[in-house]
Amino acid sequence: MGRGRGGGRGNFRGKGRHRGNRDNRDSERTTSWSEIERKNHLFENYYKNGGFLDEGEFEDMWKHLASELPNSFRFTGTKGEAVAVREIFKKRYIPGIAAAQFEGESVQPPQPVQAFPDELVWDMKTHRKAIRRFKPFADFQKFLVAETSSGNISRQEVVSMIPPHFLDVKPGMVVLDMCAAPGSKSAQLAEMIHGDEEERVKKAASNESFDATSDGDYTDDGRSTGLLIANDTDYKRAGMLVHQVKRLNFPNLIVTQHDASIFPSIELPPATGSTRPQYLKFDRILCDVPCSGDGTARKNPNVWQKWTPRDGLGLHNLQLRILCRGLQLLKKGGRLVYSTCSMNPVENEAVVASAIEACGGIKKVQLVDCSDHLPNLIRKPGLNTWKVLDTSTVGGGDKENHMFTSWDTFLKTLKKYEVEDPGRKFSNKIIPGVFPPTATTDDARIALERCLRVYPHLQNTGGFFIAVLEKLDDIKAGAPGNLSTEDVLQKSKNASQGHSTPVEGTNGSTPGNSKRLKRKSEELDEEATATKRTKTESNGTDDNVTMTDIPQEANSELSATGADTDAQVSQELNDTLAAESKPPVKLKPENQSQKEYFEYLSPTDSTIAKILDFFGISERFPRDRFLVRNKEGLLLNKIYYTSELARTIIEANKTRGFRFIHCGVVMFVSHKVKDKDGDNTSVSTWRLQNEGIKILEPWASKRIVECDSRDTLYKMLIEIFPKLPKDGDHGLGEVGNQLEALDVGCCFMRIGKREAEDGDEGFPFPMVLPVWRHPGSINLMVDKDDRKANLLRLYNVKDPDLINFVLDKAKRDAKAEREEENDRESEVMNTAD
Repeated sequence: MGRGRGGGRGNFRGKGRHRGNRDNRDSERTTSWSEIERKNHLFENYYKNGGFLDEGEFEDMWKHLASELPNSFRFTGTKGEAVAVREIFKKRYIPGIAAAQFEGESVQPPQPVQAFPDELVWDMKTHRKAIRRFKPFADFQKFLVAETSSGNISRQEVVSMIPPHFLDVKPGMVVLDMCAAPGSKSAQLAEMIHGDEEERVKKAASNESFDATSDGDYTDDGRSTGLLIANDTDYKRAGMLVHQVKRLNFPNLIVTQHDASIFPSIELPPATGSTRPQYLKFDRILCDVPCSGDGTARKNPNVWQKWTPRDGLGLHNLQLRILCRGLQLLKKGGRLVYSTCSMNPVENEAVVASAIEACGGIKKVQLVDCSDHLPNLIRKPGLNTWKVLDTSTVGGGDKENHMFTSWDTFLKTLKKYEVEDPGRKFSNKIIPGVFPPTATTDDARIALERCLRVYPHLQNTGGFFIAVLEKLDDIKAGAPGNLSTEDVLQKSKNASQGHSTPVEGTNGSTPGNSKRLKRKSEELDEEATATKRTKTESNGTDDNVTMTDIPQEANSELSATGADTDAQVSQELNDTLAAESKPPVKLKPENQSQKEYFEYLSPTDSTIAKILDFFGISERFPRDRFLVRNKEGLLLNKIYYTSELARTIIEANKTRGFRFIHCGVVMFVSHKVKDKDGDNTSVSTWRLQNEGIKILEPWASKRIVECDSRDTLYKMLIEIFPKLPKDGDHGLGEVGNQLEALDVGCCFMRIGKREAEDGDEGFPFPMVLPVWRHPGSINLMVDKDDRKANLLRLYNVKDPDLINFVLDKAKRDAKAEREEENDRESEVMNTAD
C-alpha cells in the first residue's frame, strides 16, 4: 500500500523494493483497479469510531473516499509564463469541452481549485466515459502532455500541493525537502525560491535600478540567493526526482541521496579569521514523510485490500526520527512543515507531539497557527484526543480488534490477557508516544488543534495532514530511538528498580541517549515490514550512511551573517557529548558504484573565457560557477552552471561522503562542425543549450538575432536544418537576414512578447531559443518534443510532420547509393554473360 500521491511512494507491503515505481506496482496487481471492491471493515470502523468526525460527516467523507479522485494539474514556472499558458488553455480548450453534451447534460469542463490563488491549480471531475467520447478532451490531453513535458504544467494531486504553500518560502531562503521524490513539491519549492528574478536580472543587466531586497533576497545581481536541497534515500527514486526538477531549469538546486532520519550536517567554510568549520542550518524544511497512505484510497485501491492498523504503528518511529532530525537541521526562528497523506493520528498528531517533547517542549518548538493562510482551503483542526487500534492474534489466527485510549489502558489489557489468554500477541510497536500527550498545564500543553486535517469530502480531494512547526531555540537532545513495546516495558521495569533513566522520546518522558538507525533488515520484526519498504528506509548494511564529524546537534546555529562564536560551538559540543552514549563518527568517503562527480572549473579557465567572449557576455556575469561532471574535471561534452551557494556546498562537502545526485543547469554543449573551408577535419566548439540559455541571455551583447514574425518562427519550428543559401531567397524572413551576417556558430534568438492584433495572435510571453548558424543552413537547437509543444501552444498544430532536410538528404543519398550499387552489379553480371 504505497504513498501513491504524485507518482506514488512505493508498495512497502510487498517483497520488492520498487518504492514508487508505478509500472512495477501495477504489474504486481492481480486484479484490475475497476474490479477492486472499495470496502474494508476494519479500515471503516476505525475512522468511524476513532473520534475523527461525527456520524453524519463521517458518512459523507467515506462516500467520497470510495469514489474516483478528480484529475488535477498545476501551471508551473515563472508566474508570467504560467499565467500565459493558463490563458491559452482557458481560451482554446474550455469552450469546446463546455459545449459537449453527455447523457443529456452539459459536460463539466476543468475548473480552478478555489483553495489556491491566481487560478493556477485546476481539477477535472468529468466522467471517464465522457472524456473518451469527445474530441475536445483528446485535444486537451495532447496539450496537457506537451506542456507537462516542457515543464509548464505539473500533473499533481490537489492535496499534495498544499504543504509547500504553508512553508511560506521567500527568494533567498535555504530550503530542505527531506523526502522529496517524486519531486512535485520540490518543483513548487524551487519556483518559490527563484521568485520573479527574471525581471530583476534583466534590469540589473541593463543597469536599471531595482529593489534587491523586497519580497526576498535578489542581491546576486537580481538573482535569488536561495537554495533548495531535495533529498531522497533511494538512488532510483532520486533519479525520478531529478527528472521532475530538471524540467524547470533552476540552478539553485541540489539533489542528494541520504536517509532522511540521519541526514548528514552540511559543512560550510570557516568564518573569516577562524579555522573552525560552520554547519548549514535551513530557513525552511519540508518533512513530507513516508506513511501508510490511507488518504490516497481514492487513487490507490490497494489501500482497501491491505489496510491494517499496524501500517501506521510500524511507521511511527521512522516518522518521528525524520521529524526530529529535521528540527535539528532547522535554523532558530525557521519553520518546518510536517505532512503525510494519511489520516491516522498515530502517524500525525502523535508524531508531532512526540517530536516536540523529545526536542525540549513548547519552549523549544511550537506549532504555528496558520488559520489565516490559504483562507479558501477548507480544513479541520488537528486532534487532541484519539484512539489507537490494534489487532491481536493467537498463533497467526483468532484475530481480535482493540481500541486503546491511553498507554495505561493498553498496559491493563496486556496484563488481562497474560492471565486469560497468554498466547495472544499484540503489536510490538505500541509505545506511549502513539497516544495523546498527557500534559494538563497550559505552559506544557501542545496545541495540536493548530495542525490541519484535510478530509476527502471537504473539497473533493484525497486525505492529508499538515503541521507547521517553528523552532524557538537550539535543541540539545539526541534523536529518539527506535523503540518497541518490549523496550518500553523493560526500561520501565529497570527504572522502577533504579537501574535506568525514564523512557526516551515518548510523551510524558525525558529524552535520553540517541539511538542511530543502524539495524540490519533481518532484525526488524514482522510489524515493521511497512518501515522496511518505505523510501527513507536504511537496512543497516550501507556503511556510507554515517553521522557527521561532530555530533549533529553540535552544529552551529548560523547567524544572519552565517557565523557563530567559538564559545557557542564549544558549549554545544560539550553539551552534546555529555548526552551521547558513543563518540561521534565521521562521515565516511563515498564508494557507491553509481558515483556522480561535480568538478568546478577555474574562474580563469581559458575555454570558458573564449566561450563567454564569443557571445559577448558581460564581465559581471560570474565566472566561478561553471562545473563539469567527470572525475578529472575535463571539458568533454557539457558545461553546467549553478548558484553561488550550491558551489560553496558542493566544494566543501564532496570529499566528505555526501551523495550529490544532481546539481546545475546545462549551459553549453560541445558541437562538432566542419571548418570554414569545408574540410572534413572537425573542430570542437560550444553551443548554447536550451536549458540554460535564459540565464545567460540578459548578459549577452553578441550573436543576438530578433524574431518578430510568427511565420518565421513557424518555419523554424516545422523545418529542421532549413537552407540558408549564399545567394537567393532563404525564406527565413528577418531571422535569415540577420544570420547571413554572422559567422558559423550558435546564436541567441529573442522572441519578444507581442499582443494579438489584426488577426495575428502575437506571442504570449517572451522567449529565447538557441539557433545554430551553419555554412549553408540554420537549425533551431531544441528537441522534437519542445518543437511540437511550441507548435501546439503557439499555432494549435496538433500532430506536426517535421521536415528534416538533413535526414531527407541522407535518405536520398542512401537510396541513390543503393541504386548505383545495383547498377554496378547488373553491369558486372551482363559483362560476365
